[in-house]
Amino acid sequence: MTEINENIHVLADETLGGIKREYVEVDRKAEVGEKIVIVNADVQCEEPYNNGDIIEVESLRIRGIQTPCHRDIFDFEYHVLEPTDIVHIDGRRYEMIDREAEVGEKIIHLYEGESNGVAREVRKTDDEGVEVDPYEDEEGVWIGLDHGYYRVLVPVEATEDEPKPADPIDVIASLAQEVASLKRTVDRHRDEIDTLHKDNRTLGEELARLKYPAKNESIIESAPFVLVIHGGRGDFDVYQRGKKIENISRLEIEADSRIGSSIDLEFNNVGERP
Repeated sequence: MTEINENIHVLADETLGGIKREYVEVDRKAEVGEKIVIVNADVQCEEPYNNGDIIEVESLRIRGIQTPCHRDIFDFEYHVLEPTDIVHIDGRRYEMIDREAEVGEKIIHLYEGESNGVAREVRKTDDEGVEVDPYEDEEGVWIGLDHGYYRVLVPVEATEDEPKPADPIDVIASLAQEVASLKRTVDRHRDEIDTLHKDNRTLGEELARLKYPAKNESIIESAPFVLVIHGGRGDFDVYQRGKKIENISRLEIEADSRIGSSIDLEFNNVGERP
């Protein structure tokens, strides 16, 4: 028995003369004579069996089947192996097709679902049947077959679209690349959100400052000394008698209600000291 993948198995088929045939797993109740594969072993008898074991069904039980060696197996423990039309001959995969053959194609004799397993090349064809390379079996010498008593063997070639087993290392590497790419995208979006939040906050402050412009201007013009601090930016402006004093890099204010107050302005070599 050869296992192609977890759902397809290659077994010798006695009905096809012992050539290998592909079987597919199906989750259903088995019938007498069918083959099953154990997928969820729950051994209840003295003779053990394991997942992956191939067993033929001898008889049916209410909740399972019985094997030729009298093991009782529950229905949830197995999958049925259904035969496909894919066979293996001389190391190649062929699909058995029910149609009239053409010269040069290979065919296999098949009658009532059984065959001797001999594959022969078609040398000649007509309305009645095909002529093949002569061969001999227990029934005699064969040189031809009537249409309907054979199957055409069509090679099954691997295509680019056919799924292939994935290398775990390649899968892990691919997932790591995807995770790294997603992380970079998340970080970029987070930075963009932070920038938008800061811009919105600055815009809100500007709107609040400009909400009552006339009131602000009257205060600046009438007060002898006005200090305007721009919240959140660390900037400030100084006005004296409504006139903005330029190029002030440092400002110190000392205030005491008992002794008065004083203001010390430091200029950057521009403007007048008040």
